[in-house]
Amino acid sequence: MPPQAPFFTHPIVRFLFYQYFFISRNFRGEVETLLQFLIVQVLIGLALTTPALSFDTQSSLFPSLPMDIGNIIQDIRELSHPSYQGRQAGTDGSLQSANYLVDRFRSLGLLPGNHFPKHEQYFSWLQQRSLTAVQVLEPATITLSLVDSGQPSMTMSLVPGEEFLPILDSPSTRTTARVVFVGYGIVDHAHGIDEYQDINVDNRIVLFLRGKPPSYLGWVTHEEKAAIAKERGAVGYLTATGPLPGRYEARKDLGQGPLAIYGEKPDNRPIPGAWIHGRILDQALKAANDSLEALQQAANDIGTFRSRPLPLLVQFQWESHSQPGTLTNVIGIVPGRDLERRKELILIGAHRDHFGQQAGLLFPGADDNASGTSVILELARMLSQSATAPKRTILFVSFDGEERGLLGSTLYVSHPVFPLDRTVAMINLDHLGAGDGKLTVGVTRMDKTLAQQAADQAGLGDNIQLYGYFPGGDHVPFFEAGVPTVTVVSSGRHPHFHQPSDTLESIQPENLAIATKFLFSLITLLADNSQTTCHPKLTAKELCSE
Repeated sequence: MPPQAPFFTHPIVRFLFYQYFFISRNFRGEVETLLQFLIVQVLIGLALTTPALSFDTQSSLFPSLPMDIGNIIQDIRELSHPSYQGRQAGTDGSLQSANYLVDRFRSLGLLPGNHFPKHEQYFSWLQQRSLTAVQVLEPATITLSLVDSGQPSMTMSLVPGEEFLPILDSPSTRTTARVVFVGYGIVDHAHGIDEYQDINVDNRIVLFLRGKPPSYLGWVTHEEKAAIAKERGAVGYLTATGPLPGRYEARKDLGQGPLAIYGEKPDNRPIPGAWIHGRILDQALKAANDSLEALQQAANDIGTFRSRPLPLLVQFQWESHSQPGTLTNVIGIVPGRDLERRKELILIGAHRDHFGQQAGLLFPGADDNASGTSVILELARMLSQSATAPKRTILFVSFDGEERGLLGSTLYVSHPVFPLDRTVAMINLDHLGAGDGKLTVGVTRMDKTLAQQAADQAGLGDNIQLYGYFPGGDHVPFFEAGVPTVTVVSSGRHPHFHQPSDTLESIQPENLAIATKFLFSLITLLADNSQTTCHPKLTAKELCSE
């Protein structure tokens, strides 16, 4: 007979588990053993004598608790609602979304997970630090002119959202300058590449392509390209996606439209920049008997490419507003039930932040990443309301500031609420609400066959594509700290990625169901696995079976 109420959600049991977990983190030796023994006896007595708390001791580790896709959709609907103002890190909308997560974690029976060392008996749901939020105000304009014999001969006024987006941490600007094309904007002396060689970009706006040349084996970020442009004397920059897509752009079917991004770390002073639609840029170039495809083909030949001026004049004009705010992670915990393995942790994380309101546009962030956040909430429900708690402790973290440069996950790694060397795995969830019904799963420092086993047990053996490490995402600070990681994102097309059109209407429920079933299976395997994964103290380059 099923229990009248899930054992762990009863308030008395939750209190005792909470005290049990607190003791394990703050006492050692005989005192720890005695206190834990007394609490365990009380728990056993409650379980055996109180009908509302009884459960089947012969049940499996995680009795089947049905997934409710309606819960996930409802949480996405809530978090992507305009009242949250796009959940930009450091804003009131972000704090409002954090409070929503606290309410949901509490209602699901989780315990607050952040322990303050100076106040040993004080736990909080939140982990915070100060953060300045930047908002590009309306109106924001770009004027693109073709220069013929030193005089503008054709002028195009671009529309925010459809034809360009300011880089979101750009300062206020009224900048007019000629354009210099610098290929992909890469300077990598170790590989003999300097796309600024023999060109003066002082007081110019540079244009660099998104991505990298096909033959370039290194990795380069937008942040690095923006920093190089500033270092070389540019007063601003344009970036665009060429018509010859790289593997990432082709896999995600991102097209050539502008996407919302930040350019620098929060403490840096960036130069103004904008992402321009490739089609618009190509129209201007063709008026000058050139083309974006020709520029990209030249830049793809890194052995012979040389940067050059373009007959274009660009004017940026917008105001940016900075305001002090707070970066807020939300942390909830399901303590493990096993005397030894509860001292080990599985961390389930997903970033909650998005881009807010920029240049008069609202970015709801339904897929990115209200979807991952909502799947975390459903996983928390399924685990906390199971008749039997997991053997290992499960920590759920809603990260803030991922879009600003992995700020929330970096904050956690620098101030972990649980020792990193006891963190068996960090599982990161991101944009799970769109795609082709398959999951891209990146596994580091553990055997990939564990992920495949989880998929097979969930009946999803053909729905996952296994990889090793890939850059970008809240798993990165954990990986760099030596923690085994599993990153789960939905495969296939994400046509609304980093755009105002990323709304609830773009969500595909079947993708959410596949992700949740796979993740529940993976978590249960990790929670009950007699072996740890790969020892977390290994350095970032000492990977286990990949």
